[in-house]
Amino acid sequence: MPRLIVRAEGRPDRIVEIEGRLLTIGRSAENHLQIDDLNSSRHHCELHEGEAGWELVDKDSRNGVFVNGRRVSRHPLAPGDKIEVGTTVLHFERVEEAAASGRETIDITTGAYSAVEDPTGVKELMNSVLDTKRLGRGVTSAIRRALADAETDPGGKAAGLEDDWGRDALRRLLELNRALNSELNLRRLLERVLDTAIGLSGAERGFLLLLEPDRPGTFSVKASRNIDQESIRDAREKISTSVLAELVQTGRSVLLGDASADDRFSGKESVLHMKLRSVLVTPLRRGDRLEGALYLDNRFAARRFDPAGQELVELVADSAMVAITNARLFEQNARQREELSFAKEELERLNALLREQVAARDRELDRAREALARGRDELELKYEYAAIVTASPRMLEVLQVLDKVTDSTVPVLIQGESGTGKELFARALHFNGPRKKATFVSENCAAIPANLMESEFFGHVRGAFTGASADKAGLFEVADGGTLFLDEIGDMDLDMQTKLLRVLQDGVLRRVGSKEFRRVDVRIVSATNKDLLALIGEARFREDLYYRLNVINITLPPLRDRPEDIPLLTQHFLARQAADAGHDPCELSPAALDLLLQHPWPGNIRELENELLRASALGGGGGAIEVHHLSRAVTEGGARQGAEPATARRVRGALLEGKTLKELVAAEVEEVERHAIAAILRRTEYTKTKAASILGISRPTLDAKIDKYGLTRDQILGS
Repeated sequence: MPRLIVRAEGRPDRIVEIEGRLLTIGRSAENHLQIDDLNSSRHHCELHEGEAGWELVDKDSRNGVFVNGRRVSRHPLAPGDKIEVGTTVLHFERVEEAAASGRETIDITTGAYSAVEDPTGVKELMNSVLDTKRLGRGVTSAIRRALADAETDPGGKAAGLEDDWGRDALRRLLELNRALNSELNLRRLLERVLDTAIGLSGAERGFLLLLEPDRPGTFSVKASRNIDQESIRDAREKISTSVLAELVQTGRSVLLGDASADDRFSGKESVLHMKLRSVLVTPLRRGDRLEGALYLDNRFAARRFDPAGQELVELVADSAMVAITNARLFEQNARQREELSFAKEELERLNALLREQVAARDRELDRAREALARGRDELELKYEYAAIVTASPRMLEVLQVLDKVTDSTVPVLIQGESGTGKELFARALHFNGPRKKATFVSENCAAIPANLMESEFFGHVRGAFTGASADKAGLFEVADGGTLFLDEIGDMDLDMQTKLLRVLQDGVLRRVGSKEFRRVDVRIVSATNKDLLALIGEARFREDLYYRLNVINITLPPLRDRPEDIPLLTQHFLARQAADAGHDPCELSPAALDLLLQHPWPGNIRELENELLRASALGGGGGAIEVHHLSRAVTEGGARQGAEPATARRVRGALLEGKTLKELVAAEVEEVERHAIAAILRRTEYTKTKAASILGISRPTLDAKIDKYGLTRDQILGS
């Protein structure tokens, strides 16, 4: 007969005997073999027997089925074949093959366990369970034989049952073993064990203790009963720690006929305080490892326990440990199933929510793309700005402002990060305006030494200082009638700022070393990548000069805030580089373009141009630019952000609305986090400790997030 060994992560192996000629497999309960695996389909695949033997058939599953690592639609099966359904692995065998291999297969209630590789550690636990369960079955069989012998031996001598008490004890053990095989509620099971142990031993009270897994050597009371089968209040205070310490040290049962008179414990405080008489403590073991103790006592009668009673209690303890382990596994499995089911429901709900948000964002992106396609064509601009490559709505607004102030002579301050093209806009102001036939002079204020700045701007006469061998016109005189572009104006020292302000106010200057004043007509366009208002607060920039320069303010957005311009700029730069080099333009692969779209571009357009110049050279000129042609800063930057192309497209759509990437990601994360925490709190009826455990975070972290999102009990449970 063929069979399957079913292995699922975090669960014990099962062996499924294949009866009949067909076995269906899938997530639905309608299948012969139901697999609790989110990666499997409801009706995933089936095995059927034909004339040539057994064959596997894929039932159009979502994720496919694999045999020996290869995806198949139909495949004949041979002993030893490995079948993968989602994350579940099934090994196809025949009974005779398994027997020959010596594989251990043992039935456990609803399934069976096979001693195969188990990296999760479940194998070790289940082997211990099986070892003890075999003992339990052995005890049951022995009891049944003894009772049967007693029926044919009225004296009971052959079986060692000379009185009714002996037969009653065996019957109680048999009933307990039957109950342990069916009871899966841990608390009821422990109480049943204690009631049986008290009844068999003649104890007045009983306590079942288990070692705490995270606190070595520490016992906790899991159940307590008295002779009337009632729970005991404050049970932990009624147990002798000295007797427990003896059990831990020796590893064997401790039997005290009269604890107060026993030399080992006569001076112990716990024994004296509790006035203990008869005590019997038996270890609970799983394999060779101590797991707990069965603690029985009688405060009123000495020598209540004897070796025969100790042996019976030890049998109870051995059987109880099997049942405790099984009940723990059952409760753990039930809890995991509940959490998995809830997580699945939440995941499906959140996925549906995200799909709705993505669909809405995609619709907005489509509308934005259509607007962009019409934008520049429909924009009525007075002047041409061919050198400014853009389709960004924010940049088009800048062009509209530029269009209005080109014909005037008012000063313009252009602000923006380094590399955003501030000089390009200054040139557009000059060459589109009425001064275009005069000189355009550009000067970087940060590049002129402070002691030469006055001479550079206003000129000097011969002999004005050492090295002044001839008269020289300054930048203002050179730009007379035209435009003077002062780049990095924030780096000009305060003394020069004062002199510049005077020239701007009066329109006259005097060369260094001269007494003659000269009148000039210059339009001032200045630029900076610094916050001039902050510099004013630090007394590093004159406030009156700031207002003189900042009549018209133009702010250029950084490239990361206008990603829709990256494809246009890329095409423009590659075409210009190809024309300069005399070859066809390079093509940019889609993967390389995605990385360019994901990069934050701290150097803005200048950095993009340099990146493309480098990639074009590495690509051989006229070839294709692939990912490996890009610099490490671009490729590793994209990998760190971890954005997929689809994500990048959604981000670009949000950026068109004026959001930054950081704002978008933070908003998305917080929205999902808030919904998840609210759902878990609702599911757990606002039990914070349980909610924190399910979410995988600490209780203080959960409290902080609850405060952050304002998730009150009334809001959660009342919604």
